[in-house]
Amino acid sequence: MKKIIDGKIDENQYDNALCKILWILKEANISQGDKEKKIDICEAFREDWHIKNALAVPTFRKMIYATYGILNPSVEWQDVPFANKEAYNVIKQIAYININKYPANSRSNDVYLKKVYDDNKIELLQQINELNPNVIVFGNTFMHFEYEDLDKIGCPISKTEKKYADDTTHNTAYYKISSDKLCINAYHPSYPSIADKVYYNEIRKAFSDWKSNK
Repeated sequence: MKKIIDGKIDENQYDNALCKILWILKEANISQGDKEKKIDICEAFREDWHIKNALAVPTFRKMIYATYGILNPSVEWQDVPFANKEAYNVIKQIAYININKYPANSRSNDVYLKKVYDDNKIELLQQINELNPNVIVFGNTFMHFEYEDLDKIGCPISKTEKKYADDTTHNTAYYKISSDKLCINAYHPSYPSIADKVYYNEIRKAFSDWKSNK
């Protein structure tokens, strides 16, 4: 299998963004027939190949909506454009990487993923440092990062207060590292038990709280 290309969706838009947003997810669900092909997930988003399934695939849909909420924190849920319409373009401003850089299946194995992380974390941490994001959204991947690893990417979590976007649900935790760095520990966007609206609102709340105290 060939290594999957990930990183900045659109280099120019990411590099010039007022807020650089990085999503860290687990691995790419690739059909058996495509596992030997060269895959560039950045190109797929950049060239609008995913517009047709932006609503149907929960991972894409919630990523788009939550990113829209970060970039447009004053917009209420009912006014957010559909993920396959105007909202889609926000995805081109982000960086999107997976822990496992090789094709996988629809269901992740966290024990295996932890091994992949441990075996390849030097390269992964270097990639994150080079992206130099202001906001990192961990999509159920935060648990794989040790404190010393987070320190290496400028996120001293052990020295930062943990807060929740909603103190009743505890779905989304966040850490206001500095005026330039926010870490959000969220569920994976494909997680079915959290509605799109809740996912959007909680990530937007975390961002708004950090921004108001920068």
